[in-house]
Amino acid sequence: MAKKNKNQPVAARIEIDGLDVTAVTNQHSADIDRLLELRTAESFVFIPLAKLGKKGQRLFGKPAAIARKKAKLPADDWYDGELRSLEDGSAVPGVLAFDIRRRTAREIAKAVGGVNQFIWGTSGALVEAHDVKIFENDGGHSWRSARARAFAGLSDMAASARHIATLPMAVEESQTTMEKFWQLVAVVLGAAIAGGAMKAILLTLLNSGESTSWLASMINIVFYPFVIPAVLVGIYLRVLMERGEVQARDFTAAEAEQNWIKVAPHLLALWALCWLAVLLLTWLQSVPSADLGFLGRTSGVTTSFIICVWMLLPIAHSHDVETLFASAFESGITAAVSIFTIKLSLYLTNLITDALLGVLTSMLPIDIPERIQAFIGWIINFGAEVFFVAVLLGYAWTRTRQQFMRL
Repeated sequence: MAKKNKNQPVAARIEIDGLDVTAVTNQHSADIDRLLELRTAESFVFIPLAKLGKKGQRLFGKPAAIARKKAKLPADDWYDGELRSLEDGSAVPGVLAFDIRRRTAREIAKAVGGVNQFIWGTSGALVEAHDVKIFENDGGHSWRSARARAFAGLSDMAASARHIATLPMAVEESQTTMEKFWQLVAVVLGAAIAGGAMKAILLTLLNSGESTSWLASMINIVFYPFVIPAVLVGIYLRVLMERGEVQARDFTAAEAEQNWIKVAPHLLALWALCWLAVLLLTWLQSVPSADLGFLGRTSGVTTSFIICVWMLLPIAHSHDVETLFASAFESGITAAVSIFTIKLSLYLTNLITDALLGVLTSMLPIDIPERIQAFIGWIINFGAEVFFVAVLLGYAWTRTRQQFMRL
């Protein structure tokens, strides 16, 4: 029900400057165009003061509650209006303002409380609904949903790989230069080598006999393979995002789609850099294989790499320590669920494969040598692992694209 309410078509209505303005999501509004022209504004944002529903609608009869909500708004010119569902006609009060960036609008909506979406638009474009929580997963965690999104992600990754020759252009579209990109490559790989060596030295100094101090555990966490590349590449992306915020306004959905096509080869190259760094760090130090004994096998490199790429945009989007940890925790939970799903699927594949091989060998008139049985089982299990890892990578790429579009 919450997901249905969130995705339903809505209309923001407001009376201002002698105009009765209505803005319907996913539609162009000539009223909005006229209003923005009168106000010499680039964009508008409409923030509801409650979620749509019976509880939110009751807010109309509580002026004191509305006043408390509006007291949480920052100093600006706010205009009263209402947000109405086009499905059931329910409505909630809301406020409109001009030329507020979406990042700021998200912070305002969080401060108001109880709001999961807001409305944004600019002249000549469709009116858009935007999520308050950027890193929220709308697709659910079912295998069917994850698989569909994964295949779409793999297709998009393949398209980006085919255009990797346009990397210099993609880097320029990301508002940086190839020189700085190669500097990043040198810094990340150098930090990976230095980090692996430093961890080995520190642990050698700290280990005494059979005991290891709590400091050794902290060192293991700090130098875990996904940490160094995620932080360095995330900071690199954060600088680029801050440069993008100096534009007159945010991208529309259509503009963001075109921008994604242009910059995706750059992001794919950054993923490749993260994989190399994780591979180096895993090779240079003793890293757990990330195996869960009863859940089959996926390598520590794969697990660390998936977590690493999952962390890039949350780190890039954070603007203080609090948002960094909040976004990182949310993304970490999502990554953990996805990794658990792949391990469980792999485990079930191993079980079914072993059972089928057992039935097949029992039906044959000749005995199949154990070595051949083991080899066939290894081929099938390896293929299953490659398949599920590809699914997980495709799913991560789709999630990254979704987050990029929201940002």
